[in-house]
Amino acid sequence: MLRMTEPETIAIDKELQLDWDLYRDVPDAIVQEEGLLLDYFRKLKFIYLEQETKLRFLADLQDDPETGLEPQILSTADVAHREQECKRVKQQLVEAKTRVRHLRTAIDSIAHAMEEPCDALDAEVAQAARLLTDITDMELELAKTKAAERTHGAMTTTEAEAVCDDQILAMQAIDDETTRTMQDVEAARKELAESVRTLDRLKAERAAAEKLANDARLGMGRDRGRDWELERLCAKHTSTLESLEHALGIVQMTAPNANELHIIIARPTAKRARRRSTRKSTAAEEEGEHRTLVLRFQEPGGPLASMELWDADSTTPVAMDQELVQLTKQAIHTNHAAAIVQAVWRSYT
Repeated sequence: MLRMTEPETIAIDKELQLDWDLYRDVPDAIVQEEGLLLDYFRKLKFIYLEQETKLRFLADLQDDPETGLEPQILSTADVAHREQECKRVKQQLVEAKTRVRHLRTAIDSIAHAMEEPCDALDAEVAQAARLLTDITDMELELAKTKAAERTHGAMTTTEAEAVCDDQILAMQAIDDETTRTMQDVEAARKELAESVRTLDRLKAERAAAEKLANDARLGMGRDRGRDWELERLCAKHTSTLESLEHALGIVQMTAPNANELHIIIARPTAKRARRRSTRKSTAAEEEGEHRTLVLRFQEPGGPLASMELWDADSTTPVAMDQELVQLTKQAIHTNHAAAIVQAVWRSYT
């Protein structure tokens, strides 16, 4: 019969103990070790069975000098009985092997299924360790802060409510400031958009003006594109304007605002004196030989609204005779500013 080794003997035998630390680091090594052990036990089984069978066969054929037993002679029925017993034992062995294989398959499937949970568990354990370390550090920092600020224990309910109220007020102030900032940003954005539109308009106007300037510079003339006809007309009109200015006695024209025009008109005597000598003309102006005609318009470029005649050294209106008043009323009615200038100049004579 086969001799089974007791479990206590296997546990005591250190040669059969596995190095689990090595297999934990190298999991594939346990599979290789298992294959080698299976091959070893398979060979050992056949060697043992062969040796045991030989010994029993020889013992059955020979006398035992120690015990004095004679060789056992088996009948056909005994052989058949033993064959049946061997078949039964072999069937039990096959069933045991089948159960072992099923258990091994179940263990392998469970091992594969537990691989990811084990990895997740290891990660969670590492995270928990880090959290414990962080909590310990925070507790240490909190203890240091309390020791530095000489605070002991937790806040009371009243203190906590006061702190919460202060935080709520601070958050409301920050919210209001954020709202105002967003409004300022929106206004600045609109202003920027308006500036961009104005810039685009100015660019378009500049491009048009440059085009007109290029067209004027590259006209029909001969000398590098100069338009002699245009220059002649400009010179003619300039001369005509200067002649009219001298004829009407206009010394200077200014516009203090968009609806008002100041025209300084010299007396005819002062005009002749200025032609003779610049020094005498200046002295005549200082003596009050010119007056300021103030024309007021209803809108820029619109009809005349009123007129006044000022003295040279003040803004006090000068009294006008009846004829000049009548002429100015007619000129204002007809919106004829040149007629007013001519009437004032005629009133000097």
